[in-house]
Amino acid sequence: MNHVLAQSLFLSILIWCCTYTRCDSFQSFPSVATTSRTKYMSPTSTSVEKELRVQQKRPNDCHIKIRNHGQQYSMTNDGFYLEDSFETPDYYGKQYFATCIPGLASTLANELINIGASNVEISGSSGVIFYSSSDDDVDIGMKAVMYVRTAHRIMELISTSSPSYYDGVIVNSRDSLYSFIQSNTPVQSLLGDGKGGLLTLSVNVILNGKVPKDLCHSHYTALTVKNALVDLVRDLRDDGIRPDVDIDDPDVPLMVVLKGNGGSNDNNRGYDYNDRNDRRRRDDFDENVVDVSFYRVLHAGGSSLHRRGYRSSSAIHKAAMKESMAAGLLLEAGWDKLCQAAREKDGLPAVLVDPMAGSGTFCVEAALIASDYAPGLMRMRCYDSNSNSNSKSGENANKWNPHHIPPVLRWKDSKKDYWKKLVIEARDRAASGMDWINEKNPEYPDLTNCVILANEMNGSAADLATSNIVKAGFEKYISLNEGDCINWDIESSVIPGRTIVVSNPPWGLRLTEDVEESWLS
Repeated sequence: MNHVLAQSLFLSILIWCCTYTRCDSFQSFPSVATTSRTKYMSPTSTSVEKELRVQQKRPNDCHIKIRNHGQQYSMTNDGFYLEDSFETPDYYGKQYFATCIPGLASTLANELINIGASNVEISGSSGVIFYSSSDDDVDIGMKAVMYVRTAHRIMELISTSSPSYYDGVIVNSRDSLYSFIQSNTPVQSLLGDGKGGLLTLSVNVILNGKVPKDLCHSHYTALTVKNALVDLVRDLRDDGIRPDVDIDDPDVPLMVVLKGNGGSNDNNRGYDYNDRNDRRRRDDFDENVVDVSFYRVLHAGGSSLHRRGYRSSSAIHKAAMKESMAAGLLLEAGWDKLCQAAREKDGLPAVLVDPMAGSGTFCVEAALIASDYAPGLMRMRCYDSNSNSNSKSGENANKWNPHHIPPVLRWKDSKKDYWKKLVIEARDRAASGMDWINEKNPEYPDLTNCVILANEMNGSAADLATSNIVKAGFEKYISLNEGDCINWDIESSVIPGRTIVVSNPPWGLRLTEDVEESWLS
């Protein structure tokens, strides 16, 4: 069977198996008023058409916005539209950008809306723009780091060369990039520690599309940005001290995205980092100029948030699914809704079955969702300081946990009390959720409220799954059987209409042995 066809078929079955399909509404956009629009029945971009059609299942009052190639499409009850002009929001709180695996942008957007993000906008197939409220005590960036399951990176916008922000700014060389960074960076609030000292930094660069030759080397472009910042700090201080660079655990991980105007997002990373107000027509682009988006990353070292920490650092299944992918598929299949119904509505058990569990990623992520265990809390719990030989020095080096004290908490303008409140709340929610999972179900006394069943035939993979399940703390909640799934007897635990079957079987790419036998089983 062709592996692509097989994967598409399987994912279709995965979604179909769920009784509780997703029905939570997308947030409307009251502060973004459309002044004119053109009926758009056949989007030229396949990714746009696919994304819009996925959103057709949303309630009738939804107004979905999706960015592609610098243009914005929307869908209402009477069809697809290409938006022509906009009024910008009446206010600007902090603007953030979150990235994810291509295809999960709508799932990520849903998560952000559910935790209270404002003006959420899908950007390409793997990016989401969102805002905090300017008069809100909630730090939506911190909350996203703690609770969002499908994001890989969460960043706060510092500045952008978008013409809607800075008229006439042209960045086409290292010199002009240096000037832009120095002119548009609030360096005192960015790198000052509030006590007269300086925070450490790192700079990474992403090149998106066709960029000028002088900027096409990401390492030297990053050095240009770093030099612009440290030179600016040195000039502002009487003592001439410059901030230090820390590539392992910087206080301020910085990300610079250069979007080449002559390139296409679809041929690169699948998201558009530019601000929502950049509405230039593609014909007006100068391929020798780049748009610059300058961010600071909220979480530890700028590393990907898909890493929860429960996987062994020394041995990983060669065909393992990323944790964020597993969580996203479970959310799209409605596992969270099934668990919510079991906990708050009908009281019947929620059952999940994985006949080819591999290293157990689906099952652990299902347990995290069922127990309302925040992924940020899991990263704190599972972090192994010994895995980072360059952790903070000093007498507390072995206790240093960059997930417990992420970069966003070290900034001059951070809401430290709010983070403490988030951690306490997350711990209470996780404790309550894990108690609920293990309680006997009143309607099915032989079962608990949430049943997660896993099977794996390969002994080495089963050992990995056991290790991951134990490290995550779910050994009492996930049942793992080692053997051929064709002989696996789970009939007494499967409840019609309450069971979701998930699996990541071999597609013949990373795993090439016993593919046919696995599918037959």
